[in-house]
Amino acid sequence: MFKQKLAERGLKGRVRANQSGCLDQCEHGPNLVVYPEAVWYGGVTLADVDEIVESHIVGGRPVERLRIKEDCLNTASCEHRAGAVAKAVEVTRS
Repeated sequence: MFKQKLAERGLKGRVRANQSGCLDQCEHGPNLVVYPEAVWYGGVTLADVDEIVESHIVGGRPVERLRIKEDCLNTASCEHRAGAVAKAVEVTRS
């Protein structure tokens, strides 16, 4: 779905989307990270894809309501750590 939306916006070849494991953020549900900014999103649904592509990938404005808090990234003390398993997408902007 993400790759399809990028292609629809004419971004194929300029933005790459890769499916990955949970990127060690499984507790945040389906997650996504946008590089080079390293903006992490959690609890992403199919309904959020258009907004992420339009606002962040095209417009350069991260979708704040979906961002994973900095103090929750790769920390054992994150309030969301419950051992859940989720899929992720890694996006690299050039």
